[in-house]
Amino acid sequence: MVVAAWFLLQLQKPEDAVYDSFVSTASVGEQAVSRNLAATVTDVRAGRSVSDGIRWTAEGTWLVVDVDAATVQTEFASLLKGELRIGDRTYKATERGSTAQNMSLITGVPRHGSLAFELPEDAVRGEATVVLSWQDDHTADGVIEVAVDLDDVAMQNEVTLDEIGWSR
Repeated sequence: MVVAAWFLLQLQKPEDAVYDSFVSTASVGEQAVSRNLAATVTDVRAGRSVSDGIRWTAEGTWLVVDVDAATVQTEFASLLKGELRIGDRTYKATERGSTAQNMSLITGVPRHGSLAFELPEDAVRGEATVVLSWQDDHTADGVIEVAVDLDDVAMQNEVTLDEIGWSR
């Protein structure tokens, strides 16, 4: 019995597991729905510079993720938040320029925009996960995760962010 009890304790989740996010997964081009977010990653692009086409440009290594997103239940205080996980590192989407980071979300009416992640030069390879949420703190709430094979993303000289607007 002692061995069986020890084995059951090994299978038990840690005490903080109740705070884990509820994850909905999707592929690029596929819609996923969490508790209060419906989103589709429509395209992933990489470039040595990025521009919003209006007034902002930046050199470096950039990964740009085009997204259609809407809230499901409530639009109160609902802003699109994007993160990128590569290995054990997490990158937040930039707020510079006209990006979709902090884009206001509307219930049932998808909006379109681009999230831009500035990365180290050698980071655009291997597997990555785009994490989308509708608020900063998604503890014990739903998030959408989209797996991306960065080896399939061609590096361009310049990437222009899509204009924020209604989904097509």
